[in-house]
Amino acid sequence: MNTHLALAACCAAIGLAGCTNLPKAQDYSTSLGESQSQLRQDPQWNAGRVWVRPGPSIGSQYDKKLILENMEYIQGDRPDDLAMRSDPAMRERALAYMNEALRREFAQSGYQLLTSPAPRAMRLRAAITGTFRNDRDPRALEYSPIGYVIGQTAKVAGLRDQSARLLIEAALRDANTNELLIASVGTVTGGNLPPGQKPTADDVRGAIDEWARQVREQFDRIWQDERPEAG
Repeated sequence: MNTHLALAACCAAIGLAGCTNLPKAQDYSTSLGESQSQLRQDPQWNAGRVWVRPGPSIGSQYDKKLILENMEYIQGDRPDDLAMRSDPAMRERALAYMNEALRREFAQSGYQLLTSPAPRAMRLRAAITGTFRNDRDPRALEYSPIGYVIGQTAKVAGLRDQSARLLIEAALRDANTNELLIASVGTVTGGNLPPGQKPTADDVRGAIDEWARQVREQFDRIWQDERPEAG
């Protein structure tokens, strides 16, 4: 192989490793009272893990009737690189948008949103349980040898942008009995953060939109009885 091509391929591999530098859900104990030891990789969401109640399919026992509890922020033992705990205004704006995004996503997808329990209804509780500042994903230029060197030099000098990332957990339960039906954990990426810039709620809007879409699609797949393999 041409030496320059080999070097470029090596740099690209290193760069791509940076792209997947997401906090791993299994590294953090759950804050919603569910055990993560049984969570399995979601085959359709590479940054998501999920557990589904064994037995009859969810879709055979429940209608698409959903109570959405107000979203929460629970730090627990996780990093809080975006300072949500110490910045109540930013935290409340992010959670308010999370409520809005989740309602919009599920309503547009045919779910009936309820305010009180009903037969064959479910209840969803979700929380941001960790925030992170990770090196932003490399730009296309950085997959070339010289671009990679420049990118790494900027990183060492503290000049490289970072990305805002969230760890979000969700629990879907029977609205009447509180039986756990689905437990989900996923990481999502928001806007780029220039060095030294204080994060704002706007920086995590993209991440929240992505999570709302991913978790709704995850629930829909399970509704259709597409379950992740055990093990």
